[in-house]
Amino acid sequence: MSTAFLLGVLFTATFVQLALWLRVYAPLALYSPNSPRSKEPLPALSVIICARNEAENLQRRLPAVLAQDYPDYEVIVVDDDSADDTPALLRRLAAEYPRLRALRLSPKTSPGKKAALAYGIAAAKNEWLVFTDADCTPASSYWLREMALRMEMPSESPVEIVLGYGPYIATAGALNRWVRFETVFTAMQYGAFAQCGLPYMGVGRNLAWKKSLFARAGGFASHAELASGDDDLFVNAVATAHNTALCFSPQAFMYSPAPHSWAGWFRQKRRHLSTGHRYRRRHRVALAMVAGTQVGHYGLLIWALLSGFLWTALLCWGIRLAAAYGVFARVARRLNAGDLPRYFLLFDALLALYWGGFVPLAWCLSVGRKTPWK
Repeated sequence: MSTAFLLGVLFTATFVQLALWLRVYAPLALYSPNSPRSKEPLPALSVIICARNEAENLQRRLPAVLAQDYPDYEVIVVDDDSADDTPALLRRLAAEYPRLRALRLSPKTSPGKKAALAYGIAAAKNEWLVFTDADCTPASSYWLREMALRMEMPSESPVEIVLGYGPYIATAGALNRWVRFETVFTAMQYGAFAQCGLPYMGVGRNLAWKKSLFARAGGFASHAELASGDDDLFVNAVATAHNTALCFSPQAFMYSPAPHSWAGWFRQKRRHLSTGHRYRRRHRVALAMVAGTQVGHYGLLIWALLSGFLWTALLCWGIRLAAAYGVFARVARRLNAGDLPRYFLLFDALLALYWGGFVPLAWCLSVGRKTPWK
């Protein structure tokens, strides 16, 4: 390839990256957690949690879900054929908390948790369903209230989906910092795209949608053979610019423990990446543009340096880095991750390596495999 062509690609990739950070991601840095206070009563909610061998997590974390400051809600925990003390624990908690409904699905006949989720959804009494996981803890007793206020936001079309945020708990170590950085970036990406009218995913540990929407979409039938996808593939199929709202209020964050080992992180990412090829075409194109231009930007920076274009490389790198760091720092502070911007220089470059090397490898290993959800 000619030098002029490669320089043109470098300039193009850098320009697209600047546009993404300044036009797409930057508005999320100005996101306001304040919601309009509806004069109407807040909707009744059904919180659904699937649990498989999660007795310890349920003992520690479920009481915070059961003690929400919210007028009308039920909590359905579906025991997905657990072999530990989960059934006995749920019986004890149900005696203490009348709003808890414990269901059991046994035997387990399919991978993943879609069957358990569908079972809980069918049993739910209310139209609005809120989803989280057994190992999650809400940031406050106002989690459900903040989510519900987005359900009441005025729009041209009624809101049917609310996308929440599920950060990982901060601990020491490089793995924890990297996992939280990637989680903040992913939230920034799906939140910003939703604000731009292109919602493409949600995270199952903090997500809400209407029961009637689930019925109209045919449930999980279009991807029932995949172990994953109960959250992102469903949202990808049904979310529109008009029926989706965002809830990134710090009071509504849903915290969970991060993977404790690189092997655990790899297994988790392989499971998550197994669904991307089923996204709608326009979403795959948009995400490929995000990843491809960052990989191209860094890859061609190395080429430019090795080819003697020092000032060209420094100019492209410096302009893009300044814009990206400024936006990321503001978003990270809003997402209670103010310690992460100091690592941005390293992790931003590693993100290019992650997209250019790890993601294709993990995707190839994941497609066609049945990966259990726990």
